[in-house]
Amino acid sequence: MKIEIEIPDWCDERNIYVLAGIELAAYKDFNEDVFHIKTSRCIQCGKCCRDLRGKQYPLKENKDCLHLDEFGKCSLGATRPLPCCEGDPVKGKWGRDFCSIRYDGDKK
Repeated sequence: MKIEIEIPDWCDERNIYVLAGIELAAYKDFNEDVFHIKTSRCIQCGKCCRDLRGKQYPLKENKDCLHLDEFGKCSLGATRPLPCCEGDPVKGKWGRDFCSIRYDGDKK
């Protein structure tokens, strides 16, 4: 699919995110000239949902998200809220080693 849009000038100093539902499909950092397109999607492994102490998430007693199933996978899947997308490399908080999400130009 190809989409062409003209972005207003006031967006020049802001990051731009393109979502497909709640899933990030592409992004452009304000100091870069190119959009990064998602090439590999989240497999809901649940690794980014573990040990969320100090965060505002629904937590189990063991400090993991309430929505991790008995196998440690996210039970919400595509219906998870946007703040749950912590594993997305765009945020960079959890590292890229374990995460299945990749954008063009990423190395694994």
